[in-house]
Amino acid sequence: MRLFSQRKRGAAATRNVGIREATGDIILFIDDDILAEPTLIEAHLAAHAANPKSSIIGAVVSPWEDVNDPFLRYLRDRAIFNPYSIACGPMDFSYYHTGNVSTARKSLLEVGGFNEEFFFYGMEDIELGYRLEKNGSRMVHGSSAKAVHRYFPTYQHFMERCHQAGYSLGKLIDLHPELKSRFTENGKRTRFLKKFHPLYGMFCFIVNPIYRGIEQWERRRGTGAVTPVLDQHYYWAIRYHFFRGYSQYVRTAGSGQNSKPASPARERIPTLAIERHD
Repeated sequence: MRLFSQRKRGAAATRNVGIREATGDIILFIDDDILAEPTLIEAHLAAHAANPKSSIIGAVVSPWEDVNDPFLRYLRDRAIFNPYSIACGPMDFSYYHTGNVSTARKSLLEVGGFNEEFFFYGMEDIELGYRLEKNGSRMVHGSSAKAVHRYFPTYQHFMERCHQAGYSLGKLIDLHPELKSRFTENGKRTRFLKKFHPLYGMFCFIVNPIYRGIEQWERRRGTGAVTPVLDQHYYWAIRYHFFRGYSQYVRTAGSGQNSKPASPARERIPTLAIERHD
């Protein structure tokens, strides 16, 4: 094992150091809160042997089966493992999450590695996956390459991640405008709901004590699915904070600013709504 460090902060810059310094043919990305199953590396290598010029996307599960925290139960039942999870659809670049994925080092170097213009959480891995796919790398599900994600986010922490991921989505679309229709929607339902977005923050503040009471009741109730009222609250909260981050990027990118996504209470929501696959 060799240890490296660099001045430039951020996941993209850090992983690029690993790509440059690695000497093997295959690069395996895995996060610091991921516990690998004993056969994970063997499974990745076998998948690469069977699928040349592919990226192997391993299986990641979170140990939320018996949790009584209502928000974790919601994430579990909705199959949401990060703020930009895809729960269905064909395996493509949007599944390229670096918690458990491997790619040939040659392919990574051909596309230039991670884009270090991503300063905040999220999307730098999907953006790399898109360039890899355009370069001919297939996305293959390595179901035998299993790992456990020891991740127990609080509601507040997850909403902050949603905000940052929404901001990073703005950067992704800025780099690849052709993906705008892939990750955003602007249908009749969206145009109707966006009229109420400015009121959502105020509404949540007013009813917050009610939801806190429901959450306390849910903690005592058990480990099953949360009540529909709380389910809808979490669903719209995730979308709302994602929208705010995206909206902040849209506003600041034109002025050349690159400020850290804050947690403002009175930000306008963009005309586009972020698509989710639940």
